[in-house]
Amino acid sequence: MASIKIYSQPTCPACNELKEYMKNKGIPFEDHDIISDYTALEEMIHVHKVRVTPLMIIGDKKLVGFDVEELEKALAENK
Repeated sequence: MASIKIYSQPTCPACNELKEYMKNKGIPFEDHDIISDYTALEEMIHVHKVRVTPLMIIGDKKLVGFDVEELEKALAENK
């Protein structure tokens, strides 16, 4: 499976739901807190061209927000 990065904020409900979902499914991911990590914020904005959280990068696919159906599809495509 491709590596998974999640760009998140501690006070973002959708971010927390997404990370909890991933943990419950046993899917490993790297969490990048854009509040405490300025480099992660810069990467999210300038490299990925996204300004909202959660942002999930699976391989070369970007998912913005937390949509279970879209997430499951992306995970299946990157096994």
